[in-house]
Amino acid sequence: MIRRSAIRVALAVTLAAVGSHAEPIALVTLGDSLTQGDGDEAGGGYPPKLLERLKTDHPGSTLENLGQSGWTSDDLINTQLEPALAALRAAPAGAKKIALVWIGSNDLFGLYNWSCDEDYANDFAACERDGLRSFEANIAKIIGSLHATGAKLFVAILDDQSKRPVITDEALRSASFDKFSAGDVPRMAAQLVRYNDAIREQAARQGATTVDFLHTTIFEKAATLSEDGNHPNAAGYREIARIWHEAISQ
Repeated sequence: MIRRSAIRVALAVTLAAVGSHAEPIALVTLGDSLTQGDGDEAGGGYPPKLLERLKTDHPGSTLENLGQSGWTSDDLINTQLEPALAALRAAPAGAKKIALVWIGSNDLFGLYNWSCDEDYANDFAACERDGLRSFEANIAKIIGSLHATGAKLFVAILDDQSKRPVITDEALRSASFDKFSAGDVPRMAAQLVRYNDAIREQAARQGATTVDFLHTTIFEKAATLSEDGNHPNAAGYREIARIWHEAISQ
């Protein structure tokens, strides 16, 4: 005869096994080269590495990676936002919808390698003021539009690009950004603070979660950077995937 206590134990083990996996995640990633995966010698960047982590507890999870190298927040709105909204709206009813947004690097690079010189004749006060207004409006629209789909939103806090070797190393800087002067380095660092403040404000206002890439050394250490001194290598993207996964799993 099987004891009732043994039956209860067996049932508890069965239920624990059934409940050990959560619902699948419909993951959509938006951004620039850091989302597309530039510099990853293994290929793919962080999104597929993150997906593999998610599948451990969320079998059946899917990924739509819309990141494109060189794109700004304007480009994201004009070319990525509608496909992202469509993908989230089409997610299966049983899936948890999650969108990750990482944008702003090229907005900043563009200010100091082109816009402030060409469009503003080095009137940095006006250039930075207008750049910030545009970026903040774009972030507000991106977060608001994605939020309307019912997705859980995570938005990256930008690293300090003025500390990347592509900026700190004069030879790398001149090869990649020929109009970016040494005097632009502290300007970029100061403007970054304003951009991150805008991200935090809009995320708090619209219920998105911020994910901190400011207080990492991924973009400063040779061990996690590609040879261009700008983009992560495979090890760097694995660390980035870990940071996103930790935020999503909380």
